[in-house]
Amino acid sequence: MKTRFTAAMGIAAAGVLFTGMLAGCGTTDAESNEALARAEASARPTPEPTMTLRPCPGGESLRIDPAGGYVSIAPGCFDQAVAEAIAEFPEPLPAGIEWRIELRNFSDPSSGTQQGGISIQDGVQDTTVAGYWLCAWMDSYLQALDSGDAAGQDHSMEYLAKYTSLPSTQEFMVNPEVFDASVIAPAQAGDPAQLREYFKGSCSSFRRSAESSR
Repeated sequence: MKTRFTAAMGIAAAGVLFTGMLAGCGTTDAESNEALARAEASARPTPEPTMTLRPCPGGESLRIDPAGGYVSIAPGCFDQAVAEAIAEFPEPLPAGIEWRIELRNFSDPSSGTQQGGISIQDGVQDTTVAGYWLCAWMDSYLQALDSGDAAGQDHSMEYLAKYTSLPSTQEFMVNPEVFDASVIAPAQAGDPAQLREYFKGSCSSFRRSAESSR
């Protein structure tokens, strides 16, 4: 840790050294904030999905894909992989919103796209959860915007601004800075048009889930 010294003219060298020693022994704001964040995270209950989950055959959601040799989600286990991703997700949903991610296209035999016939790479479950979270906060932001709730807009934007720094976004999203510049930054500057369009085009699953829970 580097200590920054600032001394006015005329202060003796011993006084400067003593000041530096005191600074080195204290706790920085960053360290205090990190400790507070850890305490808040540990006090928060582990989030749980509220949608119906299908059992995972064998209990292990991941496997080494027999065709490609990479880690993929075991057939029939996408539901469990999503539940695990929700439990590990670092940020909360807006108040009153539950985890209701649509999973039938991946693991419902009646959909005609059983996972036994396709290979889903490990990480899809994380981006799916992050995408649902993003749409939830976009919905919260737009509702606050349309009702003239400035405080609600600011609160929602605090979370929206975190999206590109989420671990799954950092690992899997191509050019997250472009998303920030084209969607988040304009809304922060008072122009939510692109954010609204993104929500309309990319959050249809969230909208259906939110409507069915009301």
